[in-house]
Amino acid sequence: MKVDDIPFDKLEKAGIDRSFVDRMEKRELTDFLNGFRSEKLYTINARIGDEDYKIPAKIRLQQGADGNVDIKAHPIQRLYVPDEYLGHKFTKEEKGALLNDKNLGKIVELTSRNGQKDTYYLGIDNKTNELVALKTKYIQISDKIKGVTLTSEQKDKLAAGHKVTVDGMMGKNDKKFGATLQVDAANRNISFRDFKQEKQEKSEDMKTEKKQGAKQKVS
Repeated sequence: MKVDDIPFDKLEKAGIDRSFVDRMEKRELTDFLNGFRSEKLYTINARIGDEDYKIPAKIRLQQGADGNVDIKAHPIQRLYVPDEYLGHKFTKEEKGALLNDKNLGKIVELTSRNGQKDTYYLGIDNKTNELVALKTKYIQISDKIKGVTLTSEQKDKLAAGHKVTVDGMMGKNDKKFGATLQVDAANRNISFRDFKQEKQEKSEDMKTEKKQGAKQKVS
């Protein structure tokens, strides 16, 4: 979809000013126009019973078969994993993974509401607590992440939704770090967690040089 396709009149009725598009970063706007949930939460008007409320929610565009574009809201909800989702029955272990890690940690086959089967990653949106399914085709595992070339085994594990520990990555200020990586279905990227700062080789070399210098002075 294009920016001109966005139903700004419907958004304004929902309480969202059209200028929100100008504040979106390029990647977020591209994802939004492709029908994905917004990255940020927006305050929208909602009517519950006979009362009017303003609630935080993510929004997305949905294009119908007739070509008309509608707005779908995804408000914050209670954290909950159903027994079954699009044909997949969750085990106790799978529910635990979703609740604790926010990602299922594996690929599953789901049947969409139009009856089509495909492979998906599953995760919990950490802003709305919503269960999110992402088709595996939307995630491409790079050969390199933060300066580290991944092995074939690491790439295969990541692509399968598993956790992978990668060391020697380069962060800000050229500081190396290690972390656990995993496909994040809700945010459509690779998540980083369990960070550990790695000792800099230069600092270790300097310590060695100081020790050697001290020995030379003593002798």
